[in-house]
Amino acid sequence: MKKLAALVAGVLAAGVLAVPPAGAASGSFSRHTWPAPGAPGARDYWLYVPSGPAVAGRPLVVFLHGCTLTAIEAAQLTRFNELAEQLNFLVAYPQQQTSPQWTGTSIDGNSAGCWNWFLPENQGRDQGEAATIAGITRQVTADQQADPDRVYVEGISAGADMAVNMGAAYPDLYAAIGAVAGCPYADCADLSGGLAYQAMGANARALPVFVEQGTADVLNNEAMGAALVQQWLGTDDLADDGAANGSVSRLPATTENHGFDQTPQPGSGAVCIRPRNFPCVGGVVGFQGTYPYTVQRYADARGCDLLDSWTVHGLAHAYPGGDPQAAFTDPLGPDITTAAYQFFLAHPKAGACGH
Repeated sequence: MKKLAALVAGVLAAGVLAVPPAGAASGSFSRHTWPAPGAPGARDYWLYVPSGPAVAGRPLVVFLHGCTLTAIEAAQLTRFNELAEQLNFLVAYPQQQTSPQWTGTSIDGNSAGCWNWFLPENQGRDQGEAATIAGITRQVTADQQADPDRVYVEGISAGADMAVNMGAAYPDLYAAIGAVAGCPYADCADLSGGLAYQAMGANARALPVFVEQGTADVLNNEAMGAALVQQWLGTDDLADDGAANGSVSRLPATTENHGFDQTPQPGSGAVCIRPRNFPCVGGVVGFQGTYPYTVQRYADARGCDLLDSWTVHGLAHAYPGGDPQAAFTDPLGPDITTAAYQFFLAHPKAGACGH
């Protein structure tokens, strides 16, 4: 709740900006509703279908926006539609309902348009917003004949925290999950991973996870991102063999450092401090290229990659390498959208490692 309160305070101080939808991708981008308009708990979602061959078995990425953002803005800031057009996969963007008279429950959305990831009713299976997002996922998978072994869910900020809930509640539905500026399950409290493992229930399995965290993020700070990594390592350890500190190491199998030998060069000076944005260093100083970043890959006892943690040094509470015209983005990389999708493709449910 502290994380939500801090974000809402920043939003109110900054003001509101309407961002037009991205238009570079040439496929179909259309709005739908699940389960039906006017039904209790119904939510809209936007679906991107690339212009390539409408073949069965395409992957599906479900992306969850952050507070004060919309599904359309999530498509713009991530540029997922453009990547989907290039690689012929589907992207769905569930839309949280914004309710000025929010009652504190899931039925009417949230006053700041946040997913109510912090409410217990949205942290379990077949209830609340988790059930709605799962319903949207199943609807798109069926309608578009997507590959059920290559369905993924990712989010940013509050959307990242909701993606964590979805991984715990539906490990049978999603092949892997991604969290950009997120925290551990159960309102950031599941430090051991045991609560997420319990939420998995009979569907428990080692779930591949992609994590991104900026070191200059004051809203979702670096310690919260590190705790998320350790939570999922603990959860996957329990899910893999039923014992803690067993088959999944808490230490990275490999560590890669990128960009530490390079000095960012002056760029165009495009400013990315916009209404609803936390300051992004890349836009302030006019750098171009990428922040230095570290990638740590964690593996199970068989040596199978299980969790990738990307730490972006100098990044605030913003989406790296995103569209600079969108809120909560920084023009400096790395390209997290491509990195996350490459991780997803390497982790189908029927993968060689059996995750």
